[in-house]
Amino acid sequence: MDSYIPLPPVSEQSCPDRRLQRSQNSHLALRYQLQHSCQQGGIEALVLADEEGLSVAFAGDDAICAELAAMAPLMAKSTLCPVLSIADSEICIRPFVLYQRQLFLICLGGGMARDALLQHTVRGLQRILTSN
Repeated sequence: MDSYIPLPPVSEQSCPDRRLQRSQNSHLALRYQLQHSCQQGGIEALVLADEEGLSVAFAGDDAICAELAAMAPLMAKSTLCPVLSIADSEICIRPFVLYQRQLFLICLGGGMARDALLQHTVRGLQRILTSN
């Protein structure tokens, strides 16, 4: 005989939501994702850019993010390593394709685990962009 053991009720405190900010608006959700990644990785600016060098979403200083977006397609086509150093900060780019369109995640700064964080961020951005 199978015995049934009821589980205790789940409270919000025992199972907190891992995403503190949510939005049904995809543009706002993208921004939340980028802001969270900046906070987690000590990143100064993080931009999702398209193949024309335009910002789709960003977190950080407006002017810096616009410049990063414009640089993204050029950096991706470069035969150099996808990491450039400017002053005391590095610029790093992660190209990816979604719905047959080239997109770029480009950042300024970041700590030791930046590569893993950027890969995780790309997966979050893909989830957001494919869910709406």
